[in-house]
Amino acid sequence: MSNDAWPRCPEAAAFLERRFYAFAEANPPVAALAARFTETAGVNLLNLIDHWTLPESDADRDDLARCGFVEATTPEGDCVWEHPLARLPRVRFKAKLTTPRLALRVEDIGDFAHANDFTLSACHGDPDSRYQCGHIALPQGELMPITRRGYRGFAPGEWNETDVPALAQVRRELAARPRQGATDAIWAQTRRVVESAIGVLGRDRAAEEFFAAERAYYMARSRAAQWQYARQQEIGVGWANHDHHTYRCSRSGFRALMNLWEAFGFEARERFYAGAEAGWGAQILEHRATNLILFCDVDMAPEELDVDFARTDLPARDKLGTIGLWCGLHGDSIAQAGMHHLECEFDFARVKTNLEAAGFGVMAPFTDFEMLKQAFTVAEIWPVAGERVEALRAQNLITAEQAARFLAQGAPGSHLEILQRWEGFKGFNKTGVSAIIRATDARKN
Repeated sequence: MSNDAWPRCPEAAAFLERRFYAFAEANPPVAALAARFTETAGVNLLNLIDHWTLPESDADRDDLARCGFVEATTPEGDCVWEHPLARLPRVRFKAKLTTPRLALRVEDIGDFAHANDFTLSACHGDPDSRYQCGHIALPQGELMPITRRGYRGFAPGEWNETDVPALAQVRRELAARPRQGATDAIWAQTRRVVESAIGVLGRDRAAEEFFAAERAYYMARSRAAQWQYARQQEIGVGWANHDHHTYRCSRSGFRALMNLWEAFGFEARERFYAGAEAGWGAQILEHRATNLILFCDVDMAPEELDVDFARTDLPARDKLGTIGLWCGLHGDSIAQAGMHHLECEFDFARVKTNLEAAGFGVMAPFTDFEMLKQAFTVAEIWPVAGERVEALRAQNLITAEQAARFLAQGAPGSHLEILQRWEGFKGFNKTGVSAIIRATDARKN
């Protein structure tokens, strides 16, 4: 899909927003929950809606069709309406239902209920299984906190006696996978751990577990992310509002990175190229079963405009762009550095206010559109290993002055990215990304 192919879908978004505001008006606990989410964590409850289950209505079906929704069938035979071009909740219909059910995606149902003083009337599905749904009775309907792990259907998950220890072992291996040392050894160990996880859990659930471990590693190195996560745990949702995960990669490792993602079942989406303009390229990938989005950055040369850099070995260059320098100073994201940033969906103004009040600076937005707004927190400054600096200096990739500064002051490491989307828009802003990549070049700090 081309860079500008994702449409704005105002009618579809408005249909669902009207549903939510009517539901919240009829159910004061939901209205109070939405207010608490925004005030405490800057999280818009609408961004956590997984799906609606509505009473049968031909009028609603007609409205959905007019708004661009299409009817699909899950492997279990359940019918669900979804919008193929928008980042919006899905809709189900039940013949015997008389009031709506609102399903919110959270990381742990028990945490959500406890954090918000709700009593579950029932809970279906085994803990940590592919799908679990809780039930909270409301005056006019029902609230359903749900968890999904590599699964898009609606059948509660079940474990057998061997599944739980197998999952625990996979999680230990993902958390402990080697990240330091020789590049070839890191890739070999990572592939081994990933292949093992896929063999045990299947690729969809393995992808879910892999990126949960990646978020934990990233968060350990980002104070802004730690602070924001704590706020989101206060409302019991964890990182359920994640939008995309960003990986920076050296040119030599980029093809291997794409192969790793393909093993999980990610599909290539739009490809950004800004070589002559900013010296970078990015491949965006999407994993349909998990709703995971990856934004993968790499240095690019002006003459590589027509190169499919996701499937081509990129030769070494005698100079570094912003991405290559970051990897040279800290390591690739798949290795020691971890993710460059995690991006989540928020009420932009509120989360910015909250972060700044807590002492975390927020950079000027690099996207400020009617349907998309994005900004980074001020970078976490990481110390840089002397051997990395010396290697870059020996290859004349940095100056002696820059080397001394990196050793004395460190260099920009990770960010938390705050984002707000409107009208179901699921694309990105190439020009804005170019600007923020230039602005965060370690040589300019």
